[in-house]
Amino acid sequence: MVDPGQPSNKVENPTLHPAYSITNINTKIRTLDGKKVPYSSWVKLFKLQARAFQLMHHINGTKEPPAETDPEYATWTKLDAVVLQWIFATISDDLLARLIDKERTARDTWLAIEAIFINNKHARAATLERRFTNTTLSSCSSFDEYCQTLKDIAGQLGDVDQPVSETRLVIQMVRGLPAEYDTIGAIINQSKPTWDDARGMIEEEQQRQEARGGTNRDTALFTNHSPSVHDSQTSSSISNNTRSPYPNGYRGRNYDPAKAARGRGQQNRGGRNSSKNCRPESVGGRGSSNWGQSQMGSQYFGHGNNFTMGQQTQTPYKQQQWAPPPTPYPSQQYHGGSTQFHQQLANLIQQAQAQSTTPPGFGPYSNNALNPSDIGSALSNMNLNYQDPQWYMDTGASQHITSDQGKISSPCLFPTMPIFVGNGQRLRVNGSGNGFFKLPNKTYNLNKIVHSPDVIKDLLSVRKFTIDNLVKIEFDPFGFTLKDMNGNHLSRHNSTGDLYPFTKPEVSLLSTTSPLPWHDRLGHPGANVLDYLSRYCISNCHKTCGSFVCSSCQLSNSKRLPFIDSISYTFQPFDIIHCDLWTSPVESNSGYKYYMILVDNYTNYVWVYPLKYKSETFTTFTKFHKLIQTQFNKTIKTFQCDLGGEFNNNNFKTFATQHGLVFRFSCPQTSQQNGRSERMIRRINDIIRALLFHAHIPPSFWVEALHTATYLHNILPTKRLHYQTPAFALYARRPTYDHLRVFGCACYPNTSATQPHKLSPRSLRCIFLGYPSDFRGYRCYDPTTGKIILSRHVIFDENTFPFNTSLPPTTYQFLDDHTTPIHNFFQPHFPTNTTNTPSQPPPNITPPIHTPPAPTDPSPHLNTTPQTTPPTPPPTTETSHNPTSPTVTQPTTNAHTMHTRSKSGITKPNPKYNLAATTNISPVPTSYIKALSDPNWLRAMNNEFSALQVNNTWELVPRPTDQPVIRSMWLFRHKFNVDGTLERYKARLVCNGKSQTMGIDCTETFSPVVKPATIRTVLSLAVSRQWPIHQLDVKNAFLHGTLQETVYMNQPPGFVDPTAPSHVCRLKKSLYGLKQAPRAWYTRFSGFIKSLGFRSSTCDTSLFIYQNGEQLAYLLLYVDDIVLTANDQSLLTKIITRLSTEFAMTDMGSLHHFLGITVTRDHNSLHLAQTQYARDILHRANMTACKPCHTPVDTDAKLSATEGELLTDGTVYRSLAGALQYLTITRPDISYAVQQICLFMHAPREPHFAFLKRVLRYVHGTIDLGLRLTASPTHSLTTYSDADWGGCPDTRRSTSGYCIFLGDNLISWSSKRQPTISRSSAEAEYRGVANAVAEATWIRNLLVELRVPVRKATVVYCDNISAVYLSGNPVQHQRTKHVEMDIHFVREKVQIGHIRVLHVPSSLQYADIFTKGLPRYLFESFRSSLNVSTFKRSN
Repeated sequence: MVDPGQPSNKVENPTLHPAYSITNINTKIRTLDGKKVPYSSWVKLFKLQARAFQLMHHINGTKEPPAETDPEYATWTKLDAVVLQWIFATISDDLLARLIDKERTARDTWLAIEAIFINNKHARAATLERRFTNTTLSSCSSFDEYCQTLKDIAGQLGDVDQPVSETRLVIQMVRGLPAEYDTIGAIINQSKPTWDDARGMIEEEQQRQEARGGTNRDTALFTNHSPSVHDSQTSSSISNNTRSPYPNGYRGRNYDPAKAARGRGQQNRGGRNSSKNCRPESVGGRGSSNWGQSQMGSQYFGHGNNFTMGQQTQTPYKQQQWAPPPTPYPSQQYHGGSTQFHQQLANLIQQAQAQSTTPPGFGPYSNNALNPSDIGSALSNMNLNYQDPQWYMDTGASQHITSDQGKISSPCLFPTMPIFVGNGQRLRVNGSGNGFFKLPNKTYNLNKIVHSPDVIKDLLSVRKFTIDNLVKIEFDPFGFTLKDMNGNHLSRHNSTGDLYPFTKPEVSLLSTTSPLPWHDRLGHPGANVLDYLSRYCISNCHKTCGSFVCSSCQLSNSKRLPFIDSISYTFQPFDIIHCDLWTSPVESNSGYKYYMILVDNYTNYVWVYPLKYKSETFTTFTKFHKLIQTQFNKTIKTFQCDLGGEFNNNNFKTFATQHGLVFRFSCPQTSQQNGRSERMIRRINDIIRALLFHAHIPPSFWVEALHTATYLHNILPTKRLHYQTPAFALYARRPTYDHLRVFGCACYPNTSATQPHKLSPRSLRCIFLGYPSDFRGYRCYDPTTGKIILSRHVIFDENTFPFNTSLPPTTYQFLDDHTTPIHNFFQPHFPTNTTNTPSQPPPNITPPIHTPPAPTDPSPHLNTTPQTTPPTPPPTTETSHNPTSPTVTQPTTNAHTMHTRSKSGITKPNPKYNLAATTNISPVPTSYIKALSDPNWLRAMNNEFSALQVNNTWELVPRPTDQPVIRSMWLFRHKFNVDGTLERYKARLVCNGKSQTMGIDCTETFSPVVKPATIRTVLSLAVSRQWPIHQLDVKNAFLHGTLQETVYMNQPPGFVDPTAPSHVCRLKKSLYGLKQAPRAWYTRFSGFIKSLGFRSSTCDTSLFIYQNGEQLAYLLLYVDDIVLTANDQSLLTKIITRLSTEFAMTDMGSLHHFLGITVTRDHNSLHLAQTQYARDILHRANMTACKPCHTPVDTDAKLSATEGELLTDGTVYRSLAGALQYLTITRPDISYAVQQICLFMHAPREPHFAFLKRVLRYVHGTIDLGLRLTASPTHSLTTYSDADWGGCPDTRRSTSGYCIFLGDNLISWSSKRQPTISRSSAEAEYRGVANAVAEATWIRNLLVELRVPVRKATVVYCDNISAVYLSGNPVQHQRTKHVEMDIHFVREKVQIGHIRVLHVPSSLQYADIFTKGLPRYLFESFRSSLNVSTFKRSN
């Protein structure tokens, strides 16, 4: 009987873990080889398997293994071994050999595999990138395999953080196609389809060519044909758990040579390697092979060096007709001779059968199935004579040949040529494969070795050896030397006989001793001399001595290093833009001295921009960058230029950082590194010189010739593009040439439209000066007036050149360029066959040439009318249009050789010789140290410091030990006038308020500012009553505020008192940067202005009102900007005088620019516009050249907060949204659009950003619009209210809007989403009415304080009848209980007579513009009703 208290000795059988039941893990996890199966895919599959069996902790280490004394340790060890078996069973043989050398846990092995595939990420990425770009259809056996190979490599690149976009994948697929597919390739490149669409287009083209018989599929998309069957006897299948030794790694149940490379089915999931890659690491497949009647009866290569044959049990071996092995090139047929090859292999199999001792019918490969491993065994049992183990270099061999099958480490089947020796005898070929030759410093690949047992010496093909290993071989009488492609020494192999054996490398004495003694002993010779002595003389001076640096040699004979070929590859336009600046010693007629050239590396397309100053370089480049983004929807990736100051500056570097642009600079004094643009400048200058010289045009017209030369270059074929034109490479359209004319010839444009009467000449004799970029016409220069005429109705006399006079010959040496040519960048390949046949001429389409307009335009990179600035007249003045007897005025000729204006016949005064001086603007310094070195900024700093001293802003005291001391700093900026000219340099000393602590050195910080509605109300009253309006500016406004707290600050940088350098400033007055500075200034100003008799408004505390009898004045305060208006000019003057005595103040005169608002006034109206501010917004958004639209919002549904992709960086979106919000001060027409934009500032998405860009396009098209205030009666207040019920697609909340008119002037408006959901449209409309009534009530109270009370009731127009009834009906309804507060509020105002709610038709409901998108005609009508218009001066 068992005691219940004692433990039982009975051992219960534990339940087996389900992982033990897994016997064939390969069916669930594909074998990791890093090629067909990338590392990331294998990890996902393995983790899925481990997670299914709850064994993840064995690979991720989340659970520590139990101690060895723990009873669970044995179970854990067994399960860890199971996981380790899974890992070993699902990796390739190469990985297995690297990991099985020592005992590991599953976790250790997992980390080791991760290190193999992750640690060498960059090297693998470079290798995969090279494979990706070099993969072509000719290197694959079929088009399906070609596509799958590209997809596999792209997936592997993604594993190493180098993802390949779908566009690049399509481009690479097209680049690898043969010439027969150039037409469909051009179509794909132009239409840019998806991967699947492009693949389908190519397959359709393949089928079309097959149907027409124009292309043999064996040469276009390579496939193998199934062989005929001569033996109907079948072979049994090989066991599944045996690895297939077939060199190509085929697997699956039914083998088909035409599909063998695709593995299981047609999805390329078979063996690890394709039939074309037979490297040592790619031996064997994963599955087994079942050879059917039409397949090969045996496989003749196994693993390792064993070469045996299987046994045939029932009938003697019968030769079968095998399919020829696939050739590596699609267009190359197999020349190995299948009959001879099969006969040789049959003889070999018969010999192996004769030597075999295995009884028939035994073994797993009985029943006529040949064991592949028996072939190697048979060969190993053959009696072979002893062969020389050395390899010998042979320049006449086309393949590596060996008699030792053991030198083939990885057998591989590929077509081989028969071997013939000198006496004509043909040697037998028993097999082929790959091998390697290992040296101490490097291992060399020996690919495609042919095994022939009859060869006496093992021969290495020099040609194949150098190609496979990328090395050079230098032969000499004493041996040969291996070098890499850069000429660096690899190894030396000496020989004494008649041949060149591949012996072990010679070890030089210099490998163990320093080469410096020999270099010094021999008088510092070159490395080539030491190399010669090392080979032929007794001195062991190895060439590795060239790797050291001798100081004496460098000081005595240092030379420039040679330039190598560029390795820059471009795959599409704008990958690399080359840029340079050319300076002309001859100033053009329009004042240009430079031109900037930009060359696209891929298309060789050229853009040129004439410049007057080098400082315009950055601005011009930003405009070019916007041009590329807008016109081509692409971005510039790399910018190549020299190290000039116009490129190497902070503006360019900041721009590159913001836009992800890579800048590549050439080294100092190394213009060869920027050779692409240098050579292009030379080519353009050559064309300019030819144009000017042929037409005898003065050099001052070089800008006109520049544009023509660039235009001609872009439409002319070039060898770099295989005689395609740059315009075709960029636009995929062929240019026409029938419109071209001789530059500088006489021309006669039709001028009948501009003649004063019908008897006037209908044309003028002009000079042809090129083709305008923004017109489809010609540029004709009138020498009598110096004007440019643009016309398409021009008759040319191409044999007459008006500039061809008796003037001294003009020199054009200023165009010479002596840049040394260097190697070119990688040249893109374009199809050489054109699609146009002689019977079908190219279309009459001239691609747009994005060069600047004529140089007579002061802004050559903008599209403006070029006639406004005429160039200087030519040196001749024609008085007759008869070319046979012209009257020419000859200039005075002096004896000196200097080329002067008088010698050129130029008599017009040149404005550059005026006495007016032009100064450059000093840039904003980045530190106070740089500012102190600039006299302009030093003067500004002294003025600021002196003002602070005069204001008694601080006093110096010893540094306190128990109080915080805040930091001071200098801020610098330029102050510009309204027209953009520089007003002054502004330096301001500020405090770092971030270090202030609330309650210690600051308390209250809020400071009120005047409301926009108050500003518009006051201005409306002033313009209606014809009051003068003045603008005042307080200098250093914040410095006038008196501090109530004790604040300590460090002394200003650069202005430290030398007598007390350790003291600090105790502030008496406020400074900019302090948190309480705005409030201190407001308190000081309000206290003083109230002492003058003003009082602060209760509706807006920043509005101050003065009344003394009939005298009335209003003052608006917005920080340091003041607007003052009064009904008496003398009162206005007195107030300004009193303010000036108390504060440092400037009277800016009549109101013209306030808070970024431009104010334009005539005798009865005031126009408020923010044109310059809108331009700044467009400039920040890079949309200054965008296409305008007519409405800011379309009529579609509203935006959703969940649709579209999130923006990666919403900073730009939020910045532009905030800027547009301030623009609504004078633009009520965009209020609804801006309100919709601001709803998604927390998480902007792509549709929201597209919506914002549409608003910017509308602003660009209506940039001059503003709010117009006219003189109108001020005794009526009218309000329009509307609501869009349930318009929000996410929350179903309504949007309400209103607008309020004082007389005829719009003074207040709003567009806002309601805070709660409305149950009906009447409820939504009534909430909107309540909001409008609240605003109208505030304005009525404000007008009472302004002494302009509204006597009549304010009319509120609403287009919802139910809302109108609710405002006056005293009966409560069940549906309106929850809006009772709004009902009572509106009803109360209606009952006391302040408000009247009336119905208005929807066609006259102006508030609709604040709640929804409207059609164009209705939107423009409502916008006009809101008084939004451009400024038109009234009569």
